[in-house]
Amino acid sequence: MPFIGSQSASFEANSKIKKYSFTVSASTQQNFSVLIGSGDEIQVFLNGVLLQENVDYTFTSAQVSLTSAAVQNDIVDVHIYQAFSVANAITSADSQAKSIAMAVALGG
Repeated sequence: MPFIGSQSASFEANSKIKKYSFTVSASTQQNFSVLIGSGDEIQVFLNGVLLQENVDYTFTSAQVSLTSAAVQNDIVDVHIYQAFSVANAITSADSQAKSIAMAVALGG
C-alpha cells in the first residue's frame, strides 16, 4: 500500500518500509544511527508516540537526532519509507531468462 505524502518517484511508485528499533541503554541518548536515502520519507516514534519532524527531531542521511534526549529504557522506532517503481524491480533480461527457464522446466 503506498504511503501518504509526497513521493519523489512517479505516481506509479510503491514503497517498502525499513524499520529500526532502539532501546536506550544509557541514562540518555539523543542521536540514533540510520541510513536514509535522498528520496525517502521517515516517521519517528518515541515509546509508540509519533514525533513531529523539525519540532521533536531532525535527521540527516546517517542519523536521527531528537530535540529532547530519550531516557534509559525508552524505545525509539524509526520507519523509513523507500520509494521504488515496480517497473524497475526486474530487468527485461531477467524476465526473459526466467521465462526460458520456466519453459524448459515445463518441457516447452
